[in-house]
Amino acid sequence: MNAHYATHDFSGRVALITGASGGLGPGLVAAFIAAGATVVGVGSQAGKEHETPISALLPLDGADRFTLVAADALDETRVAQVVANAIAQHSRLDVLVNGIGGYYAGDPVTATPLDEWQHMLTLNLRPTFLFSKYAASEMSARRWGRIVNVSSRAAYSGRKNAAAYATAKNGVITLTEALAEELRNSGVTVNAIVPSIIDTQTNRAAMPNADTSRWPTPEQVARVVLFLASDDAELVSGAAIPVYGRA
Repeated sequence: MNAHYATHDFSGRVALITGASGGLGPGLVAAFIAAGATVVGVGSQAGKEHETPISALLPLDGADRFTLVAADALDETRVAQVVANAIAQHSRLDVLVNGIGGYYAGDPVTATPLDEWQHMLTLNLRPTFLFSKYAASEMSARRWGRIVNVSSRAAYSGRKNAAAYATAKNGVITLTEALAEELRNSGVTVNAIVPSIIDTQTNRAAMPNADTSRWPTPEQVARVVLFLASDDAELVSGAAIPVYGRA
């Protein structure tokens, strides 16, 4: 086990991580693999153009504990299949990290096309709802589980020309709180992380003049997720944890 993640031991546990090939996803996958988990990632083989491939981040002794699945995360039937297949293959599902989402700085509210508004809400909310819906049933039946959703600092501040994104990420927090209440007596916890701008290659390319030393790295964010997914966080549910770095 990587000493960097040795605080939490996920040996024998299975994690499903969505958005595995995005900016934050590879760091999440690497952290859970290093902590001993078996990981099913939902993403694409190509990943994001500017980001480091997942395979480059995995420890040599952990590659056989990782499977990458391509799936339309907006399709309910396909999501149900991905969850069912993960359980069938590994006989359990302990952790779900909902990392699918996307940012688009669009237009002022008065000039926002309906399809632009709907796209942001769909991309940032529907996968989190669908994967949680199907994973929570399995976790409740086993009386143990951890769901961690990825929101954004933007959820707390209506930013100019980003109303749809901010509204969607606020919805992730509200969904987290509601699901935590519903699962309160099930042994399953549901929490959200609320990062600021994460220090990814994509964000650096988009903001070349920014002070990136103030941004949290994917590895730092992943350690917060590991805690929320661990036994140590059994009393934490319904929380939205700020992960702002110094931004």
